Amino acid sequence: MSRGQSAVEFALISTVALSVMLIGVQFAIIGQAAVSVGQGASALARYAAVNPGTMSPNGSVTASSLPTAAQQLLSSSLLTHSGADLTVTTASYSGSTTTTTNSPGYNDRAVISLSYNASGKIFLPSTTLLGMTFPTTLTGSDSQMYE
Repeated sequence: MSRGQSAVEFALISTVALSVMLIGVQFAIIGQAAVSVGQGASALARYAAVNPGTMSPNGSVTASSLPTAAQQLLSSSLLTHSGADLTVTTASYSGSTTTTTNSPGYNDRAVISLSYNASGKIFLPSTTLLGMTFPTTLTGSDSQMYE
């Protein structure tokens, strides 16, 4: 009567365990991309503050339009598909105000915002068996004072 019991129990438990493991891996991949976006925003804000003439002070571009030195500051996992998934928005503000400036000075600040389309990193269906959905757009922003 109990000849196939262990095989049935293994089949039931292994499917649940495999599902939980795959969801965990999916969140780890998205989490790595989110950390990379945050660190990339910080690195690019610092780069823009130290090199004010190399990046457009106000505007939005894809990662492939950035200077080579700025691209090298970003994680290679964000530069897939020729950087088309990553949008970089730069803004230069006069001092602590919200007034934009096209010729940043010593008291001004650079604000960099990144938006990353993470849908290419999602390998599971958008809604899992547990009702979870995975974020498809990751954003990060940072500001630095010009030097």
